[in-house]
Amino acid sequence: MVGSWQVARQAKGVVWPVVRRVLRLLDRVHLSLARLVGDPHRTRGADAHERVSEYWSSQFEAMRVDQSYWMNNRLVEEWTYRLMTGTPQHWLNWLLNEYFVQRTFERSLSVCCGDGAHEIQLYRSGKVRRVIGVDLSSGAIAQAKARFEAAAAPPDRYRFTVQDVNVLDVDGMFDLILSTGALHHATNLETLLARLEQALTPDGYFVVVEFIGPNRFQWTDRQIEIANKVLGALDPAYLRDGTCTRFERPTIASMLACDPSEAVRSADVFPLVRQHFEVCYERCYNGTLLHQLHPLLKTELANQGRRDFDSIVRLILLLEDMLVKHGVLASDFVFLICRKRQGVAQRLS
Repeated sequence: MVGSWQVARQAKGVVWPVVRRVLRLLDRVHLSLARLVGDPHRTRGADAHERVSEYWSSQFEAMRVDQSYWMNNRLVEEWTYRLMTGTPQHWLNWLLNEYFVQRTFERSLSVCCGDGAHEIQLYRSGKVRRVIGVDLSSGAIAQAKARFEAAAAPPDRYRFTVQDVNVLDVDGMFDLILSTGALHHATNLETLLARLEQALTPDGYFVVVEFIGPNRFQWTDRQIEIANKVLGALDPAYLRDGTCTRFERPTIASMLACDPSEAVRSADVFPLVRQHFEVCYERCYNGTLLHQLHPLLKTELANQGRRDFDSIVRLILLLEDMLVKHGVLASDFVFLICRKRQGVAQRLS
């Protein structure tokens, strides 16, 4: 999930310039070894799976209370939901109660469901009879099950299993499939999307809420230039630790050390979704600047009614939106509602 890497990077007490030099050295070692063993962006499967599982077992709850995470800023949250839905309400509430106002669902599948935060909303809405979720993290799956047990949900109304979505194995058909921050963690995107296409009923919907920016967070030169100009224009009192800082690309080594699955093929997500599904609703919700800049701000000032800090955040949001609309920057996030391609749906009906 996007945002977690930045949270880890901004850990208190870290002397980042020193860490950065160490990570650059690790990059050189990593690339040297790669010349002997193969692709530098790959890690040993079992070890990578274990690290991803362990990392996400605790990350969801940590992100919800971390002030540096951009979507924990209420101004950013409302702005983002307006871009996604045209309203200030949470995108999932809007989806169920407005977009699907007259629709109910028999079976939903959540790919990389995490700790079940969205899935419990599906259940409580009364619009989904059976909720099914898969995730690589055993800890997150345990938390998802605990949510449903705490809600006294009947056992036949939900099922959560530990699975690697790169080799997804689910039974039956689903009339609602959700990928909320899942696809950009998948390496085998083509096979996964083909499997989801196969599992979707002819009248079903595939909902995508995804990061589609640069692979492994290798930000573009233009992103970095504009972000640093914004940082340079701000008084240090509004920056993290009260000091001037620069925004840079993370090293590949740091990405692999934190979460080997993070943004592994994020730039491929949107074009591949279009190949496999018919997109009937599309809204970009940006994040090209603020997703990276927010952790570098003095975020303890967020959600405090501070008009000065809130104005800075609003101006960054406005600048980002104008740059995306005029084609200077691409949106790094997208909200899609998809269906089977017409020919496929007709053959299956």
